[in-house]
Amino acid sequence: MTSPVNSTAALPAPLDILDEIRRLRSELKRSEGRIADLVLADPRRVLDLNVTSLAQAAEVSEATVVRFCRSVGCAGFPDFKLRLAESQARDALRGEVRGGTPYVSKDVAPDDDVGTLARKIFSSSAAALTAASAILNDEALERAIALLAGASRVLCVGTGGSSALAQDAAHKLLRFGADAQPCADPVLARMLLVNMTAGGVLLALSNTGRSGTINELAAAARSQGTAVVAITAPRSPLAAMASVVIASRPVEDTEMYTPMASRLVHLTLIDVLSTGVALRLGDPAVRQLAKVKAAINAGRLPPLT
Repeated sequence: MTSPVNSTAALPAPLDILDEIRRLRSELKRSEGRIADLVLADPRRVLDLNVTSLAQAAEVSEATVVRFCRSVGCAGFPDFKLRLAESQARDALRGEVRGGTPYVSKDVAPDDDVGTLARKIFSSSAAALTAASAILNDEALERAIALLAGASRVLCVGTGGSSALAQDAAHKLLRFGADAQPCADPVLARMLLVNMTAGGVLLALSNTGRSGTINELAAAARSQGTAVVAITAPRSPLAAMASVVIASRPVEDTEMYTPMASRLVHLTLIDVLSTGVALRLGDPAVRQLAKVKAAINAGRLPPLT
């Protein structure tokens, strides 16, 4: 049986940058304090600013912005932005960010106009991707890519919104010549799993890691010696039984809101894994992709003139 790589064990203890700014506020220089006040007043707005625009908003120099970042424990401005995105994602997960529209989106108010809601959703999605990139575990990614690239077959499973992600994962792997198959039917998935030969891999996707169907499949896979690569929440039941965990903290409270940003994070992680598989397979994968592209293009209508 494949020994598990628990990506959550290597996650750094993240600095809560907003708490740190509050703690250090009285010790900061006057110019740095202006930046601190701006960040504390509207952290979501600051996430959308670059170093130049933040300096202009606080009426300080860019060098002062960099010094501020170091004063509050960050390596520089990029690290500060990552910490701020992490803080916003954790606050949302803990329910500290209130409001939103129940069962629709935590970021959108019922009276938002189209332009406002569009920019809010883009902003929250960008923040979620930035926060997810900050906790990536390279060892887990390498192990997952190696398993997928060497698999005799990859069975991609997910339920609900994750079923579409499982289909996307299989679609991407198929382009490079992998024997990948998505399955949303739990009975059919169990039969496919039982018939899987040595070297097969179960790719399980679950935002919460608490899906009974997916966890049952993961447990069955491990019991028969099949490796399980899980894209799921850290410290979840699915993470505990997976061979390799690609940890992705849920952004939304799924008991209340429809996962939006979380789904984009999972799609991006699928892109990371499939691209890693293609690079690992090398020229054969490139040639296979060229054949697939040619077959698809042959069935397309000519462009309108």
